[in-house]
Amino acid sequence: MDIELWKRISGFANLDNYPKLPCPHCNKLALKLDKESIQTRPTSEKSLLLSSRKFRSEKETRRVKLEASQEVISKSEGFWLPLMGAIATVYSDHIDPINGDTYLFNSFFSCSECKKSTIASGVLLESSNSFDTKAKKTKQIKIDHFSPTVPIFPLSINTPKEISEELFDAFKHFHFDPPSSASKLRRAIEKFCKDMKVEGSNLNRMIQNLAKTRPEEASYLEPLKLVGNEGTHKSDVTELDLLYAFQMFQFVLELYDRNARFDELKDVYDKLALRFGKDKLQLEHKQAAPEVLNN
Repeated sequence: MDIELWKRISGFANLDNYPKLPCPHCNKLALKLDKESIQTRPTSEKSLLLSSRKFRSEKETRRVKLEASQEVISKSEGFWLPLMGAIATVYSDHIDPINGDTYLFNSFFSCSECKKSTIASGVLLESSNSFDTKAKKTKQIKIDHFSPTVPIFPLSINTPKEISEELFDAFKHFHFDPPSSASKLRRAIEKFCKDMKVEGSNLNRMIQNLAKTRPEEASYLEPLKLVGNEGTHKSDVTELDLLYAFQMFQFVLELYDRNARFDELKDVYDKLALRFGKDKLQLEHKQAAPEVLNN
């Protein structure tokens, strides 16, 4: 899982160098934005402040930075340095796309490997370069929806369907509603615990019971449970929180691939044991299976 890739597009990213994404059809890192397919419709800043969590967050971040910069300039000694600093600050704020024209947009992404397409929609910002009418305007986009959902990390065919479905919902909500994504991740963790045949009246007890047979996996699930709780009952979950959580859960889910690999090697084990003397082996060859534990 490439955390840096997803960090790069979790906020507004420049349209001209938007990165390639994993294809939801073939899982190859070959899904590229088709710029010619972009369609836009003007919308108001007020509308985005009401509807777009990321736009509100970015506006507030820019406001705080601008105020901090203005405070530093006001405390500078002399005349020309503060004046030049003020001019540079005003110009930088003026051409920032977050303060320019706002649009709703949709577009297609095309995979260079499997040739299939994905549709995307979100918000497009365009800088206002009224000081220099010949200057190229900067465009930034924040995608809120992909269809089909783009996987943040590839899900193995060995992962149970019930877990995969919850995770895809978490991936889908990641782009526009991180708390809901965290809540979906929590549901995926519950499904994992149930698939491990552990019991408990709540998720915490299920994880504690899982620790008796799968201590490594349980130790990773415990902090993920806290992320899920925050998303379910509060709202202080960021995209970065989720990316770290997905990375940890990806490790937990690798258990299914390890189990499948164990089964694939059984015939190889038997052949070697029979050839060189199965009666000489002292350890029983079997896969550890979690017991059913009551809370």
